[in-house]
Amino acid sequence: MHDILASTRPCRRLAVCVDDYGLHSGIDEASVQLALAGRISAVSVMSDGPTWPASAAPLRTAAQTRTVDVGLHLNLTEALPGVAGEPLQRVILRAGLRWFDARALRRRIEQQLDRFEAGWGAAPDHVDGHQHVHQLPQVRRVLLETLEARFPDVARRPWLRASRAPASAELPLRRKADVISWLGAAELQREATRRGWQSNGHLLGVYGFDADAAGYRALLQHWFALAQDGDLLMCHPASHAPVDDVIGAARQVEWAVWQSDALPGDLAQAGVQITALGSALAERSSSGASGAEPSAALVHQI
Repeated sequence: MHDILASTRPCRRLAVCVDDYGLHSGIDEASVQLALAGRISAVSVMSDGPTWPASAAPLRTAAQTRTVDVGLHLNLTEALPGVAGEPLQRVILRAGLRWFDARALRRRIEQQLDRFEAGWGAAPDHVDGHQHVHQLPQVRRVLLETLEARFPDVARRPWLRASRAPASAELPLRRKADVISWLGAAELQREATRRGWQSNGHLLGVYGFDADAAGYRALLQHWFALAQDGDLLMCHPASHAPVDDVIGAARQVEWAVWQSDALPGDLAQAGVQITALGSALAERSSSGASGAEPSAALVHQI
């Protein structure tokens, strides 16, 4: 694989994050290889997943070689060994009606943070949610309260993933991206900004997990063209997948495209550089910009 970070001119900075690390070895292997090659800049860890914390060691090696943000992928829906799952639709309903037991929800968040930090040996660089649950009503409030108690030093706080879709009418699968946004993206971003948390700009990477390699490459080209400085593109590659992985085939398609020889040219054509968002945010802070004042499109604030 070509080295993208070394060969692409600094242009619009785009964070590329692999989700679901710790769910199975195919995701773990793909994440580590893509991180070492500079083709992603963030990994979100499902800390109650069956391969974590054993999979922490190779990811740590990659993060020592490359600048990669490693964060928590908060899980409320995926049923895992020893972990109860709940259908996303029911989680959305319970969060919207404030039917969660707030203390039990906080304990679950704390347990996943504890498990992440025990395996990683450090606090997460960022926090997001499996199936975007972190932005839901009630969940986002309890999450922010939990994180603020855990990370009282504003300068050491992880950044939060914003799930708001770009406004462009040319966005692929506009309806699904808008549904994700409507579930609380703007509200989370507004509240997080008010309380001094940083985030990415928009979220790219939403599609139906139904594309072949040519189709997924075309989607990437479209997302690269739409990306603004400081946006985040989520992806789900895996070198292999067990039969019970419902998006296993799509993961392997993504893996083929992310490691392809065509990718560096597609990034260069779009004028996009894959960049760790944590580094970009630190650069912004060191330049003297106030945490309460936006700088040119790096961190979108509402």
